[in-house]
Amino acid sequence: MTVRDQSVADYLQALASTAAVPGGGSAAALGAAMGAALISMVAKLSAKKAKAAEDRDVLTGLAPEFDQLAARLLELSQEDIDAYRVVIEARKSGAQGEALARAYEGAAEVPLAAATAVARALALLPQVSRRAWEMTASDLAVGSELLQTGFAGALGNVAINLPELQGEAASRIERAYLQLRGLRAQ
Repeated sequence: MTVRDQSVADYLQALASTAAVPGGGSAAALGAAMGAALISMVAKLSAKKAKAAEDRDVLTGLAPEFDQLAARLLELSQEDIDAYRVVIEARKSGAQGEALARAYEGAAEVPLAAATAVARALALLPQVSRRAWEMTASDLAVGSELLQTGFAGALGNVAINLPELQGEAASRIERAYLQLRGLRAQ
């Protein structure tokens, strides 16, 4: 059953189990998806309450992108589970060298994609924050925190897989990771 099709209770039970998946990468993506969804809600509600047409237009324009980011992050929550299952199977089968490195490449690519999606949401967040209806302040704060936590979690999952990568994939993923980590420091 996919993350999308599970109840929240079933997902949490799976997360709390001794199984390797779902794990931190999936949880980080799902948390960030909830953050993007909350920011979308803030944008939609704030657009309805906006006095200035420009604010209403900006907020109305941003909501669909936050919806798309939430949907993508939900997909990445499942993709993280799938990618790490490949690592588990590779290790069980005794794969080594390049074959194992390819499995870890997939396990690093997914949280890298999640961090990239969250970075986009975080880049758009100030446009919503400046125009947010005051009654959505707590929703805005929670959404922001979920995005930041998801971003940190996704980067952590990239970092844990970096030592297992080889060749061009190692260089490419590390460059992207360092660039995203630099955004976090700002």
